[in-house]
Amino acid sequence: MRMITRRRGFTVAAAAAAISVALAPAAGAADQYGAIAYSSNGSWGRSWDYPTRPAAEATAVKNCAYTDCKVLTSFTDCGAVATNGKAFQGGVGATLAAAMKDALTKLGGGSIDTWACN
Repeated sequence: MRMITRRRGFTVAAAAAAISVALAPAAGAADQYGAIAYSSNGSWGRSWDYPTRPAAEATAVKNCAYTDCKVLTSFTDCGAVATNGKAFQGGVGATLAAAMKDALTKLGGGSIDTWACN
């Protein structure tokens, strides 16, 4: 099981996101779960390669480390979170590119703030 601890206000520029898509690992097996949680202050926590969705979500919230952290997206393949500087929106997809596109489409534009794949 892998996890990333919280970070504040890290925004990936659109050009960097495009590079990330090209360099990203392929999505994993459907029996693994991941999640991304966010705080209202922009801090986040991620998890991936967990055997259950509840375990992945609990770890993401724990890694976010603020009392108001909430899961924005849970996934079996890839998940991403987009921001426009005012709001955050999660997305999922079979590939990292699909997850990023889903998040950006749901938000109506912006940039990718963080992502993870199993």
